Order: sequence, then structure tokens, then C-alpha cells
Amino acid sequence: MRDRDDEEDRGLLDEAGAKTSPQHEGDKGFGSVRGLFTGTAKWTTLAILILGSVLALPLIAYVCRGRLPDVVSLGEKQLAIALHPEQHTTRKATTLTFNWNITLGMRSPDGVEKQVYLFPGPTIEARSGDRIIVNVFNGLESEGISLHWHGLRMRGRNNMDGAIGFTQCPIPTGGDFVYDFTIGADEHGTFWWHSHNQVQRGDGLYGGLVVHQPAAGSSSTVGNDALLLIGDWFHRNQTDVLHWYADFGSLGNEPVPDSLVINGQGRYNCSMAVPARPVTCNQLQASSLKPLLAAKSNAPTRLRLVNTGTVAGITFMIDGATLHPVAVDGACSVGSQPGRSVGILYPGERVDVMIEWEAGDVQQPRLNIYLDDENFGGFPNAALNPNQTFYALLGANDTSINEEAMLLQLGPEHRDIANLTSSSTPTPALPAKAQETVLLYMKTQKLSRFENRPLGFVNHTTWEAQIPPLLSLNRTSWDDHQFLPFIGSTSQPATVDIIINNLDDGSHPIHLHGNSFHVLSSYRAEGRDGWGSYNPYESEPLSAFNLVNPVMRDTVSVPRRGYVVLRLMADNPGLWMLHCHMLVHMGTGMVAGLHIGGPDDFDHVQGMDQSAATLCKDVGSESQR
Repeated sequence: MRDRDDEEDRGLLDEAGAKTSPQHEGDKGFGSVRGLFTGTAKWTTLAILILGSVLALPLIAYVCRGRLPDVVSLGEKQLAIALHPEQHTTRKATTLTFNWNITLGMRSPDGVEKQVYLFPGPTIEARSGDRIIVNVFNGLESEGISLHWHGLRMRGRNNMDGAIGFTQCPIPTGGDFVYDFTIGADEHGTFWWHSHNQVQRGDGLYGGLVVHQPAAGSSSTVGNDALLLIGDWFHRNQTDVLHWYADFGSLGNEPVPDSLVINGQGRYNCSMAVPARPVTCNQLQASSLKPLLAAKSNAPTRLRLVNTGTVAGITFMIDGATLHPVAVDGACSVGSQPGRSVGILYPGERVDVMIEWEAGDVQQPRLNIYLDDENFGGFPNAALNPNQTFYALLGANDTSINEEAMLLQLGPEHRDIANLTSSSTPTPALPAKAQETVLLYMKTQKLSRFENRPLGFVNHTTWEAQIPPLLSLNRTSWDDHQFLPFIGSTSQPATVDIIINNLDDGSHPIHLHGNSFHVLSSYRAEGRDGWGSYNPYESEPLSAFNLVNPVMRDTVSVPRRGYVVLRLMADNPGLWMLHCHMLVHMGTGMVAGLHIGGPDDFDHVQGMDQSAATLCKDVGSESQR
């Protein structure tokens, strides 16, 4: 690490904060001090001002490098990250600049000591049309890094997408890189950013990204707005977790997490630690954690929920309140009624819910979180409590919390995210049939020629990152680990159906970079041994298409032994990664992509971007997953 970072070792990532481009207003404010610069006092005063400015520079630098983002102004009172839409909905689009230095440090997010990255990372709060500039310095000793802006379309800036092997090489140790892109005028909602190199996301390299819609409301109508980054948590380093899974000894069984964290905090029961894997654990009490919210509000309270985890889906419930799903992923508004619980939210997915407190007081209002156990069937983890509770309101910690989460009732009061529909009819109406179809099959296989190690395949191709990245090469230089169907894009972009079949006995949350899509159909076979694939050239769909009010997403769970049909408009040229958002599946090759380009550029000659290879000189030929 360079000398300039010695003073920053206490922090995992230091942010200079968002700086907006100044709006120059001529000499406004200057006239009040103009009289100082007259006669003999002119040069004396000027000298004093210059000297004072020089002496103040260290203090200014300290304040800028150490201050937290404005969005955590309620951080002393509540666990949820408070947002401020009133600061963004009525202003003009501007440029927000951030300076980030990424380092490692020992922390105890849930009471168990572990080496982590920033945790959680700074939240970027912006509005549609803003230009975002993030100056990233890699302060790590031996790891490359990259950042991906999950859910944003990155139109015209494919080289800023952060997908290692597709659009860039990792930022080398001691190196700098500038992410520079503009949020689309039509983009708003709940997004997030995270590392896209190896498995760093699982050890804390992520943060929130919320884009407010201009003139969408005012402080009197927006009410409370807050962000929750929730995910499963491993006490082992994620590199070790991946190595365990990628070995034949795992038999292809996904690893089971040890805990969960909310906005970088959790509470682990030290007595549940497994003797064979000892940990350094400080037993945290319920009262040592901030409550979800500082107070019960009569104004609408919007909670933006992001699953930042690596394996498990999650379901939510709050005592004495109903949860009303109003949007998924970016900003697709959904039609639903308030319910008692909302789920299952898989890794990479987002849902916005409105909290409606019921009449009367609940003695101990709690937030209850349930980890989905679909992928926990192989080697169970006795150290995990899959159902955890947190105080929901300030003041509730006057009494001891009931450690047992309320029974989850998957009845009429449960809101299934997979069954939500859009609250408005698509415009223009979706055609009955797409112009092109991409048919995909995803499967984890253990083959003898690969020493029975579990590998993820998409149409018989297991992915490995290529160096230099694909964006800087034409197709003749792509290796056999790259599977990117080509879609020609013209002035009248083609409508494309992507049919993803899941041949495994567990769900796969699939994320498509740079594009949103309508979910036309989803089918899940009965039982783990069922079968529910769909090939439009051989059979009829097992679930009817919804062409009236399908939900729009960028991440979708493909049910076990089932499929999804996704409809997108191929109007965003570039090389866009499509992959499972479970880290061990992506880390073992469950990755494909889409090549959207000019109809006469199948070989990716006109679309080549040499700048994508600028970071590769320090990477060499080492494969980066």
C-alpha cells in the first residue's frame, strides 16, 4: 500500500464524498468582500487569505477523506440507511464525483472476527440523468478489483460495466481507474454496486445505489425512505468457500452460510460455533445493535431491500406491520396488496416495500428474516440459525428480545415476489411472438474428465475469464470458454425471447447486465426429481405467457427443474454478461452473455474497444474468475 494510505488503515474504504459540479453564478457573493481589496490593505489581506488557505488544506483533506455519505445521517439511531429523495427529485441533473480507496481490515460484523473489505460500502444517492464519476484506487496488497453497477443499463458505456473478462481486466494493486458513466433519463429505482472480480462481493465489497425519479415527489409526499442491504454471511474467507465447493469432495453441494448481516451488522450466537472450525467471537447482545428504524412514523415508510448474499434467498416479516410490495429491481411498479411477509428475494434481486403500521402497540416489534433452505440440503451447517430477529423500532430494547422468529405463514398473507405483476400495461403492447429466440440450458455437472469437480455449464460451455477482455477483441480471438449469442441491432431493435432452462434441483438467480426484460413465463417442477424444461421447437410452454402486465426485471430466479421466458428489446449495443448470482456457481463457470451489435458486425470488429485492455498489462495471462 502506498504511503498516502497509511493514515487510512483504520477504514476499509474512504470516500471523499459526492461532489456536485459547481453552478457558476458570475460574481454573486463577491461584492460583499470587494471592499477589503482596496488601498494598502489589499496585499496584506490577500497574503493572510492565502496563508490561511494553505494552513487549512490538511484539515480540509481530513474532513473530505473521512466523512461519511450524507445518506447515513440517521446512522446513530437506526440500522436502515436513511435516504434523502427531497435533495434529488427537484434539482437539475449534475455530476457526482467520488474518490474511493479500497483496502482490507479485520472486523467483526456479527461478532465473529474476519478480514473483510469495506463494509458496507458507501451508498450512492443520485437522480436520473446524473453523471457518476468514481475514482477508484486499489489499496489491496495482492488482489485486482473491479466494480459493477448492478441494474444500470450503462448505455453507450459498455466499457464501464466492470465485468472482468468481458469489459475490463482487474484494476491492479496500486493502480487507479475511473468509472465514468451517465444514468439514463428513464432510469430510476433501487440498484446496487459490487465487486465483479472473483468472489470479493461475498466478503463485503458492495454498497447501495439509489436513483430518484425527478419531480417524483417532495418531502411532504415521499415520507421516509431507507435502504437495507441484507445477505447471508460466511465466517470463512469467500476464496476458501469457493475452493471447498470447487473440489470433488463437495459433491456439488452448495456451501451453507454461518450467519446473516444487515447493512454490515449482525448478531451471531457464539455458542453455535462448530468446534472443528473455531472462531474468534464476541457475543453481541440485542441491545448492542441499532433498531431497524428510529421511530414509528405516520408518514409512508419505503424500505428498499437488496439481497447482497451469495447463496440463500430471504423472506421478511415485521411484527405489528404489513408490508406492501410496490416495486422490484430498478423501478418496475407492481400491483399487490399489503401482506404479512414478502419473499423469496434471491441474491441480486431487489424489492421496495411500504411499511404500514397497524393500530395498537406491539410490545416488542421485531424484524424477522428467514433464510431459504433450498440449497442447504447437502452438508448442513450446525452453526447457522436460519431464522433471525432484530429490533424493529428504537426503544424496544428496554426488554429482552425473543430469540425465536415468529412462525412464517406462507398463506394468503404472504406476498410471493415471483408472482408479482406490473401495475401498468406495457407500452407499446408486447407482440405475441418475438423476432428472435435464444435457448439456454444451465446445469452444474461433475464430469470425470474434470476430476469430478462441480462446474457450471451454459449450453455445454463452462466460462473462464479471458485476458485481454472480449470487448477489445474480435470473435476470432475468443476462446472456447466464451458463449455469447449474437443479436443484430438496427434502428428498429429486435424483440428477443431468452428461454433459460434450469436442469439443477435448486434455483438459479440469473442477472443480465445492461438490459432489463419482461418475465413472460416461469415454471417450477414438482419436487427435486421433477422435470420442467421448455424447448419452443419441440413442445408447448408449461406455463402460459403473460403479455398483458408482465413484471420487468434485470435479475430473476429460474426455478429448480423449471424455466423462465424473458422478453427484451435489443436496443443497447455491447457485450453483456449473463450469469448466476450465486458466487460459487459463477465462480465455477455458470456464465454466458449476449453480443448485441450492428447486423453486419457478427465478428465484433466495429464494436471493438481497445481501451478495455488498458489494465491488462499488469495482469498477464493469469485467469480471473
